Amino acid sequence: MIDIVRKPTRKEVDLYYKTHRSSFFAPERVHVLHIVKNVHADSDRHEAQLILEKAESELRAGIGFSEVADRYSDCTGNGGDLGWFTREVMVEEFEEVVFNLQPGQVSPIFETCFGLHIALLLEKRPAGIRPLSEVYDEVVDTLQRAKLEKAPK
Repeated sequence: MIDIVRKPTRKEVDLYYKTHRSSFFAPERVHVLHIVKNVHADSDRHEAQLILEKAESELRAGIGFSEVADRYSDCTGNGGDLGWFTREVMVEEFEEVVFNLQPGQVSPIFETCFGLHIALLLEKRPAGIRPLSEVYDEVVDTLQRAKLEKAPK
């Protein structure tokens, strides 16, 4: 049975990728870090603004975004990393800002229904077919599962 479920060869992976390219389409996506101060009342907004202005000052002074995020954000512990996401995942006001940044660009302070934010766009990928290097392990898993399903029980 081990021979039947051997790891697919590079040639098999390449062939599967070429014949199933449309299944590897990905919409435009961004990788973002952020600092957020949640706002629940008008009095909170003023305090949040002051805190984010201090964070902005530290960013301009060259302190790393992740360090500043962990110091000031209400969402601490991971350097403000939101990971990769596509449109229609975050609230519209947030997406409007981050999808219009250039990689490496830090936003000004902006507001959403959750509060005040500063965002850093790390990377942006346009819509399109994901490269084989990005989906290689996924293809291998798909081919191995298919072989397991066909294997004699």
